[in-house]
Amino acid sequence: MAERAIRDRNLLVVFTLGTFDAAALIAALVVTLYASGGLAPLLSSLSTIAGLALFSALWLTTVWSTGRTLRGAFTVAPWTSVPLGIIIPRATWRGGVNGVVFLACVGVILAISSAFNGDVGVVGFGALIFLTVGAAFAFVIGLVLGLLFAGVDLALVSATRAILDEKKSRP
Repeated sequence: MAERAIRDRNLLVVFTLGTFDAAALIAALVVTLYASGGLAPLLSSLSTIAGLALFSALWLTTVWSTGRTLRGAFTVAPWTSVPLGIIIPRATWRGGVNGVVFLACVGVILAISSAFNGDVGVVGFGALIFLTVGAAFAFVIGLVLGLLFAGVDLALVSATRAILDEKKSRP
C-alpha cells in the first residue's frame, strides 16, 4: 500500500515537473520569436492541427525524459535530499535524447503536413537534413536544455522540501 502511494506521488512529481518544463520552453520560445518578429509568419504558416501535434510531441517527450531522469532519484520521503550525482549525468543524457526524439517528431509532423499540402519534394530534402546535421544540433541543444531544466527542477524540489519541512505538514 505504501509503495503504491510513493509510486503515485513520484508519477505526479514527474508529470508536474515535465509539464512545467515544456510550458516554460514554449513560453521562452514564443517570447523570443515575438521579440525577433518571427512569431506572426510562423503562426500563419502553421495549421492548428500541426501546432497541436508539435506541442503534444514536445510535452510527451519532455515528460518522458523527466521521468527517465528522475527514476529512482527520490527516496521514501519527499523532503530528503535528491542525489546530484545521479540527476546531473542523467539530465544531460536524457535532455540530448529528448532533443533528438523531439526533432524526429517534428520531422514526421512536418512531413505529414507537407504531404497534405502537396509539397512532397520538400519532404525528401528535409528528411536528409533532419537525419544528418539536425540530429547533432538537436542533441547538443537538448543536452544544454536538459541540464538547465534539471537545475530548475532541483530548485523546485528543494523549495517544496523547504515548505514541507515543518513537522505538522508531513503526512
